[in-house]
Amino acid sequence: MAELATSMTCNRGDFAEYAGIRKLLSEREGDLSRDRATSRRAEAAKSLALLRPGDIIRVPGGRRAGLAIVLQPGLHPVTGNGRPAGPGPLVLTEGRQVKRLGAADFPAPAEVIDKIRIPGSFSPRSPQHRKDLAASMRNRLASRDPGGPPGPRRPEAGRGPGRTQATDHDIADELAHEVAELRRRLRQHPCHGCPDREDHARFAERYLRLRRETYALERRVAGRSHVIARTFDRVCSVLERLGYLTGDTVTSDGKRLAGLYTELDLLAAECMRRGLWDGLSPAELAACVSALTFESRQADDADPPRMPGDPVPDTLSAMVRTWAELDQLEKDNDLSFLREPDLGFAWAAYRWARGARLEGVLDSTPDLTPGDFVRSVKQLIDLLDQIASASQVPAASQVPAASQVPAASQVPAASQVPAASQAPAAHPPAPTVTPPSLAVTARAAIDAMRRGVVAYSGVAD
Repeated sequence: MAELATSMTCNRGDFAEYAGIRKLLSEREGDLSRDRATSRRAEAAKSLALLRPGDIIRVPGGRRAGLAIVLQPGLHPVTGNGRPAGPGPLVLTEGRQVKRLGAADFPAPAEVIDKIRIPGSFSPRSPQHRKDLAASMRNRLASRDPGGPPGPRRPEAGRGPGRTQATDHDIADELAHEVAELRRRLRQHPCHGCPDREDHARFAERYLRLRRETYALERRVAGRSHVIARTFDRVCSVLERLGYLTGDTVTSDGKRLAGLYTELDLLAAECMRRGLWDGLSPAELAACVSALTFESRQADDADPPRMPGDPVPDTLSAMVRTWAELDQLEKDNDLSFLREPDLGFAWAAYRWARGARLEGVLDSTPDLTPGDFVRSVKQLIDLLDQIASASQVPAASQVPAASQVPAASQVPAASQVPAASQAPAAHPPAPTVTPPSLAVTARAAIDAMRRGVVAYSGVAD
C-alpha cells in the first residue's frame, strides 16, 4: 500500500482525495441505477395488478412479446425489491397460446390497448375457443381508426403518489442530486486535468482494493481474537470453580492436570483427584482408562459392551457420573469440550493386559479390527504413561493444611516419651499391606500391554 501510494502521487494535487471522489461517485451511480430499476419493476408490478379479463395488452419484452388478451388477472403484491410476489396474469397470445406471464415479460409497465368481452362459455382448453377469441382481438384492433383516439384504458385509480412512492421519489432525487454534486467536484479537482490521471487512477484503485482487504482481514482477526479470549475466560472460570486455578495461579491439582494431554484430560484429572482408580489392578486400570481414549464406530443403539468383573463396572459408572457433572459445569459456562466416555474397549484392554492371545481378544470383540486394536492399545499406553507421570505430582489433598500441623507446645518433649522398657506390653501390630501407588499400577499396566503385535508395530515408528 505504501508503494502504491507513492506511485499515485500527482504534482497537481491530492490524488488520494480525487480517487476517493471517483470511488464514491461510482458507488452512488450504482445505487441510483439500482433504485431506478427497482422503481421500474414496482411500476410494472402495479400495472399488472390493474389488469382485468378482456384487456388487450402489449407485452413489451420476453419470449412472449406482442399482443395478448388477459384471461385471468394475476396477484401481484410487491416485495421490497419491487418484484411481484404472486403469479402473473393468464393471457391468450396472438399465436393462440395460453400462457402465464411473469415479471420478466414486463421490463416496463403493461400497456392496455383496448378491451373486448370474453364469452362466458370460453374454455382455455378448447382450440376452437382460442381461435375465435384471437380472431375477435384482431378484428377489434383492425376496426379501430388509426388516426382516432386510443382505445379505452383502465383508469389508474389508487395509483396516485402515496407515501411509499413519494419516499422512493425523494430517495431517487437525493441520489441524483448527490451524483450531480460529485461530478461537479470531480471536474473541479486539480488532478482532473492531469495527463497521467488514468495511470494514477489505476494505482489508486489497487490501493483502495488493498485497503478494503486489509480492513476485512483486521475485522476477521479481531472477531476471532475476541472469540478466543471469551472462550479462554470461560475455561479459566471452569478451572477456577474446580480448584485447578486460584485467580492467575495454578494450583498443585492444576499442575497435575497440565501433565495430561488427552481429549478428556479434565475427566482424567478428576478421576485421579477423587481416587477412583486407587486400588485397581493393572488390568482393571487399563480397562477403566480405555474409556477415555477409545471411540467406537458402533451406532448409539448398539448392544451394551461386555464388561470385566468387579470393581471395573462400579469404577466406570463413577467415571460416567463424574463426566456428567463436568459436562453440566461446561454447559453452564457455554462450553462443550468433553465427550462422553466410551466403554467399548474395556473388555479387550482387560483381557490383553491379563495376557490373553490376540486371536482370543479379537474373537471376543468381533466389531474390533486388528488395526483398530493396535491403535487403541497404543493410545491407551500413552495415556497410562501420562497418568503415571502426573500422579507423582503432589495433589492439594496430599499437602497437610496448616490446621492439621501440631503446634510446638503440643509436641511432647523427649523426656515425656516413655522409654521402650517403660512402655506397656502389647501385642505387636499386625503388618499392614499398603496398596501400590497409581504410578506403580500404571507402569505395570503399560508393561503388561506392551507386548506382541503392539511392540512390533512400533518398529516402523
